[in-house]
Amino acid sequence: MLDSTTTNRRLHPDRDLVARMVTKDGAALDELLARHERTAYAVAIGIVPDPTRAERAVSQAFLEAFCQAERYVPGELTVLAWLTSLTRRHAEAIAAVRS
Repeated sequence: MLDSTTTNRRLHPDRDLVARMVTKDGAALDELLARHERTAYAVAIGIVPDPTRAERAVSQAFLEAFCQAERYVPGELTVLAWLTSLTRRHAEAIAAVRS
């Protein structure tokens, strides 16, 4: 028996959610967050050990993904790889700023 998460991923693959984000579909962003926020946070906390700053990196990465979804190229990276690369870049920028 399939759980609801597996069923939802089959009905709405990640790349389809990104395509919906191009049209500024907030529900698509919410679904990607639900699927990949933990992984993105794990990447961020590995770079920025402060939980608040790591959460900020994740928020900035997903905001960038939402605002610039048209830049995602399906053949280059999986959606998860794209999101984690955005997260890594934001976390590195936050880590570079000493506060």
